[in-house]
Amino acid sequence: MAGTQKQLQKSSVFSPSGHGDLYALDNLYLSPKRENEVWNFSQVSQFSPYNLGFLCMRSILTANCSKDTITVGGFTPGFVRGLAKIEGFEDWKQFRAEGFIPRVVGKEFPLSMNSEIHNILNPALASYEKELFEEWNPKAVSITGTWENQEILITGVSLPEDEKNLPKLLKDLIQTLSGTCGKFYLRTDKHSYLCLKKDKETLGPVFFQEKETVWDSFVFLILEKEIS
Repeated sequence: MAGTQKQLQKSSVFSPSGHGDLYALDNLYLSPKRENEVWNFSQVSQFSPYNLGFLCMRSILTANCSKDTITVGGFTPGFVRGLAKIEGFEDWKQFRAEGFIPRVVGKEFPLSMNSEIHNILNPALASYEKELFEEWNPKAVSITGTWENQEILITGVSLPEDEKNLPKLLKDLIQTLSGTCGKFYLRTDKHSYLCLKKDKETLGPVFFQEKETVWDSFVFLILEKEIS
């Protein structure tokens, strides 16, 4: 399988310090796997969909290469309030959450999450045979909804082979941001693409980075659009 996992590191405790920008989150959450990982969120005062999305993607990749389950805890009251507003969070099984996360009853949830592949990724997966995907049954995550006046989509999937059709997906993402402000961050096991669109009429540059391959093949997307 492509992108063989690098040698496990000894340290096991991660302590996110806040929202951070996308590159900082990438460097933290997609860093090499460690043994018996514990993620302590005691320094993250407010909930961020980005933190959750990256954490879910890491838990998927970890499950593919190890029997270890990531443990997550130390949630601050602000982060707990955010998790409580996500429909489907209680059904997520790829990491073990410590502490009590209340479920909000009788209200419409601003965000929802599940373990399905969002159809926005279909262009990148078109080269795979349907039978191969059904046999592989890849782990995935999708988080959708609105947060802080932004329409949010975070989705990712582990892949059975190192084969992705990215040009069509990138073209579709650029088209999705047409006529609005927003951004997307597309990450694979080898590359990242960041587009910041601050003007409705003008497409911002797409920043490309090569990444060290430390995980097996995957695709991960964060898409954010400003709500008019």
